[in-house]
Amino acid sequence: MNTSQIAEIKRILKLPFKLIYHFICAIFFMFGLLFLYIPIAKKNSKNRKSEEVIVVSHVAISFDGRIKKCVNDLIRLGKKVTLLKPVDSLEDEKFEKSGLDSGVCIKKIGLSGVFNHFPCMFDISMLSYMIFSRARYLHCHDVNTALMGLIAAKITGKIVIADLHEWKAECSALDTTKISSIQTKAFTIAEKFVLERADFVISVNDIIANEMMNCYKINRKIYIVKNMPVFQKFQPYNLRKKLGINSNFLIAYYVGQLAPYRRIDQLIKAVAQCDRVVLVVQGTIQNEYLATLENLCAEIGVTDRVFFLPPISHHDIPSFCQGADIGVFTCETNAKSMYFSLPNKLFEYIAGEIPIVSEDVPAVRSYIEQFEIGTLITSKDLKTVVDAFNSYLSSDKLKFQKKNIVSLKKGLEKNTDNEKVYYLIYQKDCVRQ
Repeated sequence: MNTSQIAEIKRILKLPFKLIYHFICAIFFMFGLLFLYIPIAKKNSKNRKSEEVIVVSHVAISFDGRIKKCVNDLIRLGKKVTLLKPVDSLEDEKFEKSGLDSGVCIKKIGLSGVFNHFPCMFDISMLSYMIFSRARYLHCHDVNTALMGLIAAKITGKIVIADLHEWKAECSALDTTKISSIQTKAFTIAEKFVLERADFVISVNDIIANEMMNCYKINRKIYIVKNMPVFQKFQPYNLRKKLGINSNFLIAYYVGQLAPYRRIDQLIKAVAQCDRVVLVVQGTIQNEYLATLENLCAEIGVTDRVFFLPPISHHDIPSFCQGADIGVFTCETNAKSMYFSLPNKLFEYIAGEIPIVSEDVPAVRSYIEQFEIGTLITSKDLKTVVDAFNSYLSSDKLKFQKKNIVSLKKGLEKNTDNEKVYYLIYQKDCVRQ
């Protein structure tokens, strides 16, 4: 029995406990709605404060720069922000608060593992908090929390901003389990409902926004907020010195979630076919998958040239990037959510001023081809990865593309419009009032 089968068995065994939890909570919740919640919530809604915003996350925020930047931008707009997050999202308090404005209030409530996957798509305790709060706005990150926001809005008249990080229904194509088709249908219905009913909708790029509207046959305004970090001067982290890497070797750096659909195994195999390339991989990873990758390294003899580092705060990623020579982005492209993505990595590598070796996906391709800042690959074809790595052993190509990246970074620093988008959304609602 392989590790993926064991993981699937564990997930199935946990489902009954999750469903029992929801069933018990649902009973209390229905009685509460009838006799307590609705009367009190409606009374509270009359006294709601227009400057208060609840930003809702269903995952750990330590390594999600998008949520932290959203919070900071809203505080700069003069909003009083409460960040609502799961109590069981185990994360270091230092990482949790790193990069967050000191003015934010963090509330831990609900269980992330309970509503992260179908059929458990929301959490009763979080929903209760949204209903009772006197905040006017519910800024909900991802479709799970947006569903809860819409229920709370139906009762209290709050304004719901659905901030969709990805095309959730299409992510199910990455799931090889039997439940994936049911999960896809559930999230398809949920996403369509959110797109139709939310007061404002935000997506990560124009391509996904247009594809979702075409798929769900919806015509509405979708605002775009790209996953850009705060561009500033960073103190480089000397990866070469810390890891004892020879100055003649090229350092390829991958940062982010580590899962089979990210094709890290292809990067390791490519290193084996390159003479002077070292791979540094940094991010969250399950122990079973880490063991699989380490065994692969041992089998093909690259243990001394592949390094696995623990995850770091998104705030520190550009510093680590500056210690590398090139940044890498690879993924499965059979899921539309991945194929049409505009990943955080692109902008983090730009902030770190390193060229990008990227999977050939439309949104990233436009940056690489227009600004000449990297090389496109098809990670399924190992030769394209090997050729890309070897091409950067020439210092001329590195210097040329680094120069282009520095110029692009300066342009992005001046034209980062995420805060303007939030201003437009909240200002429009103020005018509407």
